Amino acid sequence: MPATVRNVRNSYAPELLPAGVRDTLTGKAGMTRSAPETEKPPISNQEVEAELEAVLSSRSFERSERLQKFLRFITGMTLRGEGNKINEYLIGIEVFQRGADYTPSEDSTVRRQAHSLRQKLQEYYAGEGSDHSIRIELPVGRYVPVCRRTPERRPAPSAPSAPKLERRSWIAAVLALTGGGLAGGWLLGRRSAGKPATPASVREIWGAWLPPKDEIVLCFSNPMTTVIKHFEKQLPSDAQPHRFRLAGEEEKVFRELFRLPPGGAIYYTPVINQGKLGEAMAAVNVTRFLTGYGVPVRATQSRFLSWETLRAGSYILLGHNEANPWIDPLLKKYPLRLEATSGERQRGILNTSPAAGEPSSWKINYSGGEKDADEEYALVSMIPGLENERPLLLISGLNAQATQIATEFLTNRAMLDLLCRKLKAAAPNHSGRWWFQAVLKTEVYDKVPTKATLITVRVL
Repeated sequence: MPATVRNVRNSYAPELLPAGVRDTLTGKAGMTRSAPETEKPPISNQEVEAELEAVLSSRSFERSERLQKFLRFITGMTLRGEGNKINEYLIGIEVFQRGADYTPSEDSTVRRQAHSLRQKLQEYYAGEGSDHSIRIELPVGRYVPVCRRTPERRPAPSAPSAPKLERRSWIAAVLALTGGGLAGGWLLGRRSAGKPATPASVREIWGAWLPPKDEIVLCFSNPMTTVIKHFEKQLPSDAQPHRFRLAGEEEKVFRELFRLPPGGAIYYTPVINQGKLGEAMAAVNVTRFLTGYGVPVRATQSRFLSWETLRAGSYILLGHNEANPWIDPLLKKYPLRLEATSGERQRGILNTSPAAGEPSSWKINYSGGEKDADEEYALVSMIPGLENERPLLLISGLNAQATQIATEFLTNRAMLDLLCRKLKAAAPNHSGRWWFQAVLKTEVYDKVPTKATLITVRVL
């Protein structure tokens, strides 16, 4: 299906209008077809197309070809009156070239890209497009865009009239009653829902972590990082002893990379407590999953761990061995380990005993272009803790994006079913807890990971 925007006969696209304007124009809710003089004029296809081209050619979108294609596709279909046909599966096939085995429940590409598209649109209208009279938006939970006119800026009246005050009071009362009803219904639902039933695959993989066990501790890695800041004026030399100024070719590179304005000065500061966004997303996934089964979760950093604390608790460690120093000593006796970057050797997952057809290691395959996907890998190690009765889980993406997608794999019912089948095929006579290692692969577009694919498993 072509993704270009075409002109159509209609002077406006109903699907792209706000509900109030759309109902007015179509005669719904007891209104006539002719809009009153105070009503805003309908938005024509030509106006939508012009706004679309302005958005796609903006600085916010110029380096996001996938988001450009996404927005052009859904806007074009809506302008042709085909908004009711837009769904996650169609977008995955037509925009992101998912294969015949594409299953939206297992592949979150479209949902992730929709989230990124909403953020890009918000970024655009907060900056370059802030003065535009028409705005294209993608509502949360939907894939059909809407277009609206921004309200005209008028001076505030000195005092509202009595009828307006009465109407506002009436609206406030309705909102208060509605909010109270929603809150009451939510509380009632929470009280009556109870704890969810635990699926068999969740019990098999996560049984050692579920109640009546104590709290789970999520451990973030502490990578060596640097914070870059741009100042309008050069700082005094003694202002901050650990802040260093960039100059020459390095300054030029960073100005281009971060699109910094001319002038001023750029400084960098080494930090030891900088987090990774992929690990933050991973922590959200794991926390939401475990708390859903009544497991309390707290967080710490790898720099605060010790052998004593590891022995005394149930830990989930995030990150690779270059950022989390506990990964290597905990994996040294297992068949799948991590290789750190050294000289020309790239960071990877080391396979000490390859099965037939397996490589001796898995390394990131960078595409070199924004339109193509990078191939990234994660190593998942569910192993006995130092005191055996307390488990350890190491989720080690070669990059933070792979760590994030690995947690989605481990908290997805369909993926856990698949993992159970693979483990049972590898060890048909196994009984008791599963201690295992698994290698996952994911495609990454614009630093956004997509579906995780299980490459291999090792039963320990």
